[in-house]
Amino acid sequence: MELNNIERDKNKTLLTPRSKIWICLFINGIVLCIVSAVVIILRDDASSYFRIGPNDDLIVVSVRVNTISRYLILLSFICLIRISEVFVNELATPVLGFSIYNPDKKVITEFGKNELQLYANTMFGINAIRDVFMIVITVTQIDLALLSTIVSQVTTFFTIRILLNEKKFISSSFEETPYNLLTDLSELE
Repeated sequence: MELNNIERDKNKTLLTPRSKIWICLFINGIVLCIVSAVVIILRDDASSYFRIGPNDDLIVVSVRVNTISRYLILLSFICLIRISEVFVNELATPVLGFSIYNPDKKVITEFGKNELQLYANTMFGINAIRDVFMIVITVTQIDLALLSTIVSQVTTFFTIRILLNEKKFISSSFEETPYNLLTDLSELE
């Protein structure tokens, strides 16, 4: 009898992976809305952060961005940096990271030891320097931060699709996702 209870408990999970994702997306969205509302309500109107476009006092990494041509060049650089960042982080960084940090992968066949160390240190060093510039840019003015985020997310859409196209899916029903969450939650009762 005790074995049956253990078997039944083993088959009953609290939440499916899909349900966990939906719950986390919901929580993330709520937190984002709350933080955004607080920032908008409590903002200082004298702050230059909420301006859009070129301004006489807009200086990004010691470059004055006071004309439309300088502003467009800045936007182009932001797009270029973010697109390359997403491709590097989505495609190359996991290969390096899993090759180095995965404790279960004791034998590396894709790279030599020195080659892997050179690639990893070079990649991580370039990423760190790029991140410094991007932090300065995104804290300068809201439009630059938003453009940076939008370009990153659009590029991420394509890189995720590239990675997903390399995989085989047995169950892929996006339409039934909300119903699965409700079903999973009702089974907890």
